[in-house]
Amino acid sequence: MYHVIFKGFENAAFEFSPVAFTLFGKEIYWYGIVITVGILLSALYAFWRAKKLGIRIDDMYDYAIFVIVFGVIGARAFYVLTSLGEYKSFLDVIAIWNGGLAIYGGIIAGLLVVVIVSKIKQIKVLRVLDAIAPAVMIGQALGRWGNYFNQEAFGCNTTLPWGMKSWVVQSTGIGSSLEGTVEYLEKYVRDNTEEIQKLGMKIDAQGYVHPTFLYECLWNVIGFIIINIFYKKRKFDGQMFLMYITWYGLGRAFIEMLRTDSLFIPGTYIRISMVIGFLCFAGGLAAMIVLGIRAKKDPEKIKEGAYYGKAAVKNDPNYKPGKKGAAKEEKETPEPEAPSEDVPDEESEEDEETVTDEPEEFEEVTEYEPEEIEEAAEDVPEEAPSDEPEADVQSEEEKTDGENN
Repeated sequence: MYHVIFKGFENAAFEFSPVAFTLFGKEIYWYGIVITVGILLSALYAFWRAKKLGIRIDDMYDYAIFVIVFGVIGARAFYVLTSLGEYKSFLDVIAIWNGGLAIYGGIIAGLLVVVIVSKIKQIKVLRVLDAIAPAVMIGQALGRWGNYFNQEAFGCNTTLPWGMKSWVVQSTGIGSSLEGTVEYLEKYVRDNTEEIQKLGMKIDAQGYVHPTFLYECLWNVIGFIIINIFYKKRKFDGQMFLMYITWYGLGRAFIEMLRTDSLFIPGTYIRISMVIGFLCFAGGLAAMIVLGIRAKKDPEKIKEGAYYGKAAVKNDPNYKPGKKGAAKEEKETPEPEAPSEDVPDEESEEDEETVTDEPEEFEEVTEYEPEEIEEAAEDVPEEAPSDEPEADVQSEEEKTDGENN
């Protein structure tokens, strides 16, 4: 059982056990419950945001399964690999209910999973990351309260009015392995004298410490609010993701400097999370500037769909089996169809009227009245006499002319 007090509220002490309840003889920790709630809320937000970005929910289920599983594995693996001396058996390695998850390991593993799944499903990676990144901040903000229930991830001594102090008030059963700030710092001072000197810290085990878990929780909440405010002004894919790693990296780098349980680069006293935090801040800021400049040259690109290739046709909201995608149909000009033979009588009459209303050049064709046609028919036999009579008539006229002469 922990007894926790804050400097400005000494009379308002909190006492709690890291174990929430027992189920079938198995202890269920508050840490695990808080992490699980954080994951569920993160997934719900990611699904909601993905739908607005044009990503199918069915695809997000696949992302959620793989990202959650490999994210937890990555977070644990990162922590274990940087502190191998603390583990004596495989059970110790997988005992995540006792704490020991490195968020950067989870982010790296989750990022790799998103890239692979997006490649398979032909979805734009940066579009997916824009949906997932703010959701991660929800999980991080809640997850830090899991550290509170385990009384871990706190900092060095402070005189600030919100300084925290805790100790164990029950040392039997589950309490035999617990450590509040007092017990942890006593052990830390005893076992890490050289580290304390190198880092220039002064540790008083009985003093108040920075509640760094609370700092990081509030930093994530503020970042989450800011990102959602800017979401409506999103100019390019990946903008929200870059805002996340820039914001979180900056805050984590400074918060990490206060902690007494940091993971160090082997052979040095350089905090790993501090270095990664500053790199995320610098890299994220530079990437936002470059992509922002490109977005100004092509402002319409952000309006494109989330899918590409064959997936763009299959996941078009107007797509129907056996028909072309809506995007392709818009480009093609439909050709007029020939009238069907089975058209009703009314339509056929309209077609006949339409045919008679041709341009004037077709109406100027010579037409004959019925009387003219009959007269022409009567003149035909008269205009075709035999050659012999004509010759006779001509010879008689010549004779007459000769006699007159």
